[in-house]
Formats: sequence, structure tokens, C-alpha cells
Amino acid sequence: MEPWKLVASLALTASALAGQGKRTIAVGDTVRDSLTRHDALLPAESTYAKQWRLAGTAGKTVTIDVAADAFDAYAFLLGPGLETAKPQDDDSGGRCNARLTVRLPQTGDYFIVVTSSERFATGAYTLSVVPGTKPHSLAPCNR
Repeated sequence: MEPWKLVASLALTASALAGQGKRTIAVGDTVRDSLTRHDALLPAESTYAKQWRLAGTAGKTVTIDVAADAFDAYAFLLGPGLETAKPQDDDSGGRCNARLTVRLPQTGDYFIVVTSSERFATGAYTLSVVPGTKPHSLAPCNR
């Protein structure tokens, strides 16, 4: 996903994701879920998306991993102090998986958005959040 496309999409993300349930994840957790045709559609990219709330603490570094076999995973993070940074990742987790390492600038609720780089892609994924950093993988995405 092109960074300029993401910026355009973020303007629509809040309203597109507002109707979703109250999914939460904590540092140290791993969840399994799926992107489906019933999820929010980000119109600029024609991709489905799910949002997860993460309670964050200022100064803490977290690594967010999204792994999927069915689609090319893409993740971005929204929240306090990230209005201009807009952290995002496509393939740093290796083999078409997303890995995003972020030092949280403020204490508050952050929102991890799980989506795909592929239009209208659906399927199972695993989302995990761990404290600290992990290296970027060099394993290529072969899609």
C-alpha cells in the first residue's frame, strides 16, 4: 500500500471501523481472527479491515505482528501522539506478514488496524503484541 494512499484511507478509517465490536488486545497477547466480507471496507484500497484496541503506556516499545497465509497482511497503528507519524507496515514480518515496532508517545488507547495489501482479500490471521523490539525479517513476500 502506498503511504499516500494510506493517508487518504485514514480519513475514512475511523468512520468505517466505528461500527465494529469492542475488540481488545493487551501486550503479551495473541489472538486469532479472520478478515471477512462482513468487515469494514476501506474504500480507497478496497480492502477489508478490523480494529483492535490496545491500552498503551507512554515510552513503552511494542512489536505488533500480523501473520496470514490467505492474504498479504498489512497493519497500521492509530492513537495519541501518532497524528503525523502514522506507523504502518506491510512485509517486515517476512513472507507477506506485517511487523510494526513502535515506541508509544503517550499513555492512552491505541488502535491496531489489520488489513491486507490485496483488494478484497479475506481469511484467517494471527495478531500478537509483545513488549520490546523484534528484527525485521528478510524472508521475501512471493505474492
